[in-house]
Amino acid sequence: MSALQQSTCRGIAHSISPRRVNAFRPVVRAAGVRSPVRHYARPCPASSEPTTTTSQQPTAAEDLVPDSEFSITKVSYGSILTPIGLGLMVYGFGSYFTLLPGTDLSSLLLIYGFPISILGFALNYAQLEPVKCKTTKAAYDLRATQMTDIQKQIREDTTRYRYGDEQHLDEALDRIWRFGRAGNPPKKMCPKLTGLREEVVDGNYCLTLEFKSKLEMSVWEERLPKIQSFFGPGEDSLAGSMITYESLGTRHARYQLLSQRSQPL
Repeated sequence: MSALQQSTCRGIAHSISPRRVNAFRPVVRAAGVRSPVRHYARPCPASSEPTTTTSQQPTAAEDLVPDSEFSITKVSYGSILTPIGLGLMVYGFGSYFTLLPGTDLSSLLLIYGFPISILGFALNYAQLEPVKCKTTKAAYDLRATQMTDIQKQIREDTTRYRYGDEQHLDEALDRIWRFGRAGNPPKKMCPKLTGLREEVVDGNYCLTLEFKSKLEMSVWEERLPKIQSFFGPGEDSLAGSMITYESLGTRHARYQLLSQRSQPL
């Protein structure tokens, strides 16, 4: 090899960084070639799109109707009683020490203000906030004519404040899954209801229950017949189906209660 060829090879070797050399794998052709030619196979880049074995998350409808219905059950009792009780106590102390007018009523204000404030604190501690319900315009138009009694009861029970319950549909989920018993998941694996959706599926009103779950998707499929029998026993105008998917490493499940009614109630 001439001096020119040697200097050229050294220049090429210095121009290739160690990272670039490690990124290629040399493949030598058949032996017997006088000047073997090296071919470098670049490794295939990893796909940037994650692959999942479950179904994709359904696309949310854009045309939503705000919930403008007023109900006293959608108001937190604790948020009402707590400021009332504290207000009575503060005024009672102020009037007792003659800082405020109404000295004759100070004892009465303190007697009623203390238990009312304690009751308000207790209700705030024990309350379970309602889940959010997203309603499409098409489902809102069909609600009055196609919503069944079971769909109505589930919607009303989960979109109001509850007191003393760990989560919404707690009793129903315990009956379906029988947590902590032999052959059943532990209580800590109980799915959590995170939202409701009122939408139209195949032209019919549908109430969708959205759960956040630690359970495997196969477990949901095994319990689907029991879920269907619980939410719609003897209900000919109601059909149920399950959609499971995974998003950002968290398992989710959607149970669709599809109304089959086409005539007004």
